Amino acid sequence: MESDSLYYLRNQFYKGNFKHLINNPLPSSDSDEYLGILCYTARSHIALQSHTTALKILPESSEDPSIKVLRVLASFFAATGSKDTYLDQLRDILIEVEEGYEGDESEGVGTSLVKVASASAFIVVGEYEEALTTLGAGCKSRDLECVQLIIHAYLLINRPDLARKEYEAAKKWADDSILLQMIEASLSMFTGGQPLETASYIYAEQASAPGSSTNASILTSRALTAILMGVYGEAENELNEALSVDPKFDDALAAKVVLAELSGKSKTEVEGTFSKLQEANPDHPLVQDLFDKADIFDKAAAQFTASAAA
Repeated sequence: MESDSLYYLRNQFYKGNFKHLINNPLPSSDSDEYLGILCYTARSHIALQSHTTALKILPESSEDPSIKVLRVLASFFAATGSKDTYLDQLRDILIEVEEGYEGDESEGVGTSLVKVASASAFIVVGEYEEALTTLGAGCKSRDLECVQLIIHAYLLINRPDLARKEYEAAKKWADDSILLQMIEASLSMFTGGQPLETASYIYAEQASAPGSSTNASILTSRALTAILMGVYGEAENELNEALSVDPKFDDALAAKVVLAELSGKSKTEVEGTFSKLQEANPDHPLVQDLFDKADIFDKAAAQFTASAAA
């Protein structure tokens, strides 16, 4: 049975309170909680782009597939060149757990985490079909973390219909857990309109929970909901609070860039916030998207200039 401390830390992870987890001391290696807390701590370091730290706390000699897959995932994100080697390593670990761990005929230890970690990498490189197959999309997966990532992948490829189908199937067997609520909130935000009220309620409820007043992720989610609802003043207050907690929180900075544009802030303020975002995380999707579009525009403009000169 899961201990109270592990239950609490797991829920903090689901709410994106990664800094809380990395500041939580690891238990003794002979503790029953050790592996679970270690994995959530390492995943939090990876989420915060502290890949080297994640590798330091994950025993290199361990044969546990949960630890092995997280070491590969940290190396995958840390790599600046080709990531193909790490993708192949993830596929090998998937085969290992599917065949059973150390000769065990059962499904194998850490199967869920191996699937989620591997699929996360596949999504990053655009291998959505492989990610969905890995997670068991359409096969009525009964692991809520797998369901959450399946839904995330479907939303990334603009298939909210399939995402909603997975969510409705999960509601039939999953408890009313925090992760299920976060899934519902993300779907509501993607859908827009009246469902935004649901997302707003969920994030408000989570923000009032113990430990969430300093959770920049929840505060940013509340701000994003307010932006979608057109309540810009409330959104700005939430983002200011999130950035007071973590001045370099990239999603809050990205949301502030968008809010500044929508609310008619000066060009200087927009560019200043974007510079902070670029410094905090040069690989953030908003940064990459803007640079990609700028490159497309420059190439198109060059062709137009050449045609006009001729």
